[in-house]
Amino acid sequence: MPASASRPHDGSQLSAEFFKLRRRTPSSPRSKPCTSCSSGGMASAKNRILIVGCGTSYHAALTAEYLIEQLARIPVEVQLASEFRYKQPVLKSRDVLIVISNSGETTDAVECLNRVKGHKNGKDVLTVAVVNEEDSTLARESDAFLCVMAGEEKGVTSTKAFSSTVLAFFIMAVALGEACGTLPETEITELLAKAQELPHLVQDVIERCSKPLKRDNTQLMVGECMLWDIGCQNVLANNFIFLGRGFNFPIALEGAMKCKEIAYIHAEGYPAAEMKHGPIALIDRFMPVVVIAPIADPTYEKIKSNIEEVKARSGSVIAITEDSNHELDDLCEYVIRVPETHEYLMPLVMVIPLQLLAYMMGVLRGNEVDNPRGLIKTVSSKIA
Repeated sequence: MPASASRPHDGSQLSAEFFKLRRRTPSSPRSKPCTSCSSGGMASAKNRILIVGCGTSYHAALTAEYLIEQLARIPVEVQLASEFRYKQPVLKSRDVLIVISNSGETTDAVECLNRVKGHKNGKDVLTVAVVNEEDSTLARESDAFLCVMAGEEKGVTSTKAFSSTVLAFFIMAVALGEACGTLPETEITELLAKAQELPHLVQDVIERCSKPLKRDNTQLMVGECMLWDIGCQNVLANNFIFLGRGFNFPIALEGAMKCKEIAYIHAEGYPAAEMKHGPIALIDRFMPVVVIAPIADPTYEKIKSNIEEVKARSGSVIAITEDSNHELDDLCEYVIRVPETHEYLMPLVMVIPLQLLAYMMGVLRGNEVDNPRGLIKTVSSKIA
């Protein structure tokens, strides 16, 4: 991290271009003038950013917290929308509320927006919706909205919408870092150049890992596809643990959620350092432990120590790391390799093998993977 990134933000205003095509005007019948829109925006020195979301959107929000605080040095607070909607929030002038919902119609998310708008300081809070549907309640009712443009999700579970949302927050964090003066021009150029490489990197991972999904009635030999081998070996497992640190902790949560949603296998995501506080008591040879371990992570050596702790308890370790890293070969039962990229963008590459692993185990278990039981595309039902 550059030295300048350690300074608190200086209060520079966010570039008008960032929201100019998506901002609600005061004349809109569905919105009211917001003093935050014209008095500093998201990069105002006095504000904090509050992000709310449900499920996968919550995990995207956690990733956004790491990105915005690291790149723009703006304080960020993340809460579950299902909890925030029932709270008495403490809001101050020039706070920013970002509400994430793929559909833009999730009841808990919409109620969070209404809760803030009805607050005594609500008129001084900038509200921003991050959605995949422009014509949605959240997009209409917020002061501004950002469409992640992921396109249609073919399955009920969110996959590419999650990736698109994280990428949108990465770009937002870079824009805020530029506006706040916490990112030097050279780093901005480097980060954007790395982001432009993502489509190729993502396609590379998909090509490596999706062989079983492209063959009809043709059996794979052992070793042809590592993810398929892992799925076959662990398809009858009752539990999984997913571990990650820093930017990859939310990816561990997302991997665990996909394991539950698609494979119907109980799974828990944890910050790797928290393994010693509970999960370590559960680890044995019947407990697969998936560890996200990019060598680009500043805490990589500590992640290796976590892996060694699992091995000491006869745990089965599945690691995900970069192509060039062979330090884990003797420590782990399986090592899934992905292309290298910047630390801040690693989550977008790491999440794909986790999604595909859950999908393959779901297929092996005979689940309806595109339409898992109990899940609906738009969560709009109210639970008492």
